[in-house]
Amino acid sequence: MFIRELEEKLFDEWQEKEKLEYNIENKKIFVRDGLVDEESYFKAPVKILYLLKEVNGGDKDWDLREFIRGGGQAYTWNNITRWTKGIFRYSEELNWSSLEEINEDSRKETLKHIIAINLKKIPGGHTTDYKKLEDFLKKESNVNYLKQQISLYNPDIIVCCGTGWWYSNYIEKGMKWEKTKRGILYNKENNKLIVSYSHPEARVSSNLLYYGLIDAIKEIF
Repeated sequence: MFIRELEEKLFDEWQEKEKLEYNIENKKIFVRDGLVDEESYFKAPVKILYLLKEVNGGDKDWDLREFIRGGGQAYTWNNITRWTKGIFRYSEELNWSSLEEINEDSRKETLKHIIAINLKKIPGGHTTDYKKLEDFLKKESNVNYLKQQISLYNPDIIVCCGTGWWYSNYIEKGMKWEKTKRGILYNKENNKLIVSYSHPEARVSSNLLYYGLIDAIKEIF
């Protein structure tokens, strides 16, 4: 069975059995996510999973995978495109001039190789409501489904995009973080690297976000 089929089976069960709570617009909405393109993911030089918190908005069920396959949008996905390019070529020193300009075609070509997952499958607003995120993760069944989803992909690297605390407190309880020489938190066990990093829309210059992550990968991967 293909991974996409396993994803759909998991999401169907999750959506049906959990009867997820209403989102901020008082509508029951479930956002599917994960594998953008199966063939491209397994051909990638490094299998990367980006773990985010939640999507922003939506008035009906929708699919983040299809959104990303279509190029996504500059916010969030330009930086993830840069990070992905850098991780794929982490042994090289890429000049910022080759990464600064990102367009839709570049996003489409690069992002088809990744996994993108949100902890919370119900849309939120522009700013995360941490109480609602915590309520979602306090429900053991939701965490179990998240664990099942992550296990489908066997990534080499998980980049926690502002989600590192949530990962080590809910997904892998008790997981211990180490620090790179420059203070980036990471865990490296069972041939899998987990990096606790900033959200791609963090109010930091994109070049600083890029080199902060890539320098960490160079040190520990």
